[in-house]
Amino acid sequence: AGAVTDAEVTFTTGNPWTADGKLIFEVPDTFTNVGADSVAITSGIDGTFTVAQTGTTTVLASTLKTAGGSWIVTITRAGDGATVATGTQVVIVLTDVTNQQHEGSSGTFPLFKTTLADGTTAIDESSSEADAVGIVPPAVTFTPSGWGGTTPSIVPVSLIAGAVTDAEVTFTTGNPWTADGKLIFEVPDTFTNVGADSVAITSGIDGTFTVAQTGTTTVL
Repeated sequence: AGAVTDAEVTFTTGNPWTADGKLIFEVPDTFTNVGADSVAITSGIDGTFTVAQTGTTTVLASTLKTAGGSWIVTITRAGDGATVATGTQVVIVLTDVTNQQHEGSSGTFPLFKTTLADGTTAIDESSSEADAVGIVPPAVTFTPSGWGGTTPSIVPVSLIAGAVTDAEVTFTTGNPWTADGKLIFEVPDTFTNVGADSVAITSGIDGTFTVAQTGTTTVL
C-alpha cells in the first residue's frame, strides 16, 4: 500500500493492433496517483510510444489522498513498429503509479481497449459500452506497508522485573494514519498484566484518544 511503482499491463489481441493505434484504459480512483509518464515494452510489440493521462488531479492533505482520479491512460503507438497480429500476448510496463494507501481491493479497471489512430474506433474492448464484449481487467489486492522500513518497538520505561510502569510505543508511519484511525498491538503473556487505561502523547501526533484492551484476565 502507498508504494510508487510500475504497473504491468498484459492483454492478448483479439484482432490485429495497428502500428499507429492506441491503447486506452481507466485506472480507478482507489489508486493514489497515476503519473504515467513512460512505458517499457517487455514482450509482444515493437516500436515507440507516447503516453498521456487525463483525470482529476490528486489532492493530498498531510500526505493523505483526499481527492483525485480516476485516470484515463492513453498509450499511442508512433507508427514505427509492426502491426501486432491477432492472438499476440502483449506486456507493457507503465511507470509512476502510486498504490492505494491502505490494504484492500482496487476495484476493477472499468475501461480497456485498443483503437485505431483516431482513438475512438475500438479494435478490442472491455467496458460498460453496449457493444463491448470483453471482460474488464480484474481488481488487484493491496497489502499493508511495513512502517517505512523501520521496526516498531514497545519498551517499558522500567525494566525491573515486576514493576508497574509505563510503556513507550514507537513507530514510523509508512502511509498516512487517518485522524479517526486505530493503533492495535498485542502484548505477550510473559507480562504480568496490561491495564492500558490511558495514553500520553510524546511526539508526532495530536488529538485525543480512547484506549481499550481485551485478553484473558490476569490471575494471581
